[in-house]
Amino acid sequence: MHDAVPVDPAGADAATQEWLRDLCRRADEVLWSSYRFAMGATGARWPRVMFPQKGQVRRVSEQEARFALVAALLAEPGPEPWAFAAEVPTRLSYRFAHRGTGEKARKALTDLALYRHGHDEPALSVEFKSGGRSGRSEIDESIRKDVAKILAEQPDALWFHVVRSANSATLSGLLHTLDEAISRLSSPTRLSAYLAAGKTVEPRAKKIAFHVCMLNPDMTASIHRVLDYVPGKPQPDFFTIETAATRDSLEIADEQAWDVFRGSAPAGA
Repeated sequence: MHDAVPVDPAGADAATQEWLRDLCRRADEVLWSSYRFAMGATGARWPRVMFPQKGQVRRVSEQEARFALVAALLAEPGPEPWAFAAEVPTRLSYRFAHRGTGEKARKALTDLALYRHGHDEPALSVEFKSGGRSGRSEIDESIRKDVAKILAEQPDALWFHVVRSANSATLSGLLHTLDEAISRLSSPTRLSAYLAAGKTVEPRAKKIAFHVCMLNPDMTASIHRVLDYVPGKPQPDFFTIETAATRDSLEIADEQAWDVFRGSAPAGA
């Protein structure tokens, strides 16, 4: 009889984060290919995800980002695939409308939950967002309320953000807004303001992967970084990034901690 081989939690966690990064990159490719088709690029292939017409422009939202990640997940081979579910009720109840004492707390919804093979409890929660931020104001309630869910709930998390026509200002503004939300809601008092009246919850230590996919007419790029989040131990430089935008590229300075991925050049460029 053979002794059981011990599992290294750190190694298993690192493998999971590497898998998640590669899954996000495959989702990037789905989004980039779909965007080229939507913009009428020469030679663009029929897409897996369609950006629908909304008035005079194509809609680019968290819905398309979610379907792109699911498409990448379903296309993945492997003996132990991950399972997923959309709009999964949270364990805790939240009051997001006004956060007043009279506001009734309700279960919130996780955009996408991923489950490890053989387990029926979410191992990873995914929140999707779209649009850049100007940086003129660091307060964004739509981001704060989703960050509150990530910090209060149990699983590790992925924040997948898609931005159309990104430039240095909108990218830096987005990261600054995320930094503000994470830092503010690390306080149990401030986090508990989003939960049922009288309910106190401590932010949970966890890994939070941040992925930003940029859709520009003349270039493609995404950035990815994993935060080892520990309540009360801020990482002040985590969301700092230096960029230089040109017509056909978004240059990111070397020796930064963000993992940069660039797809193939758009057809006809």
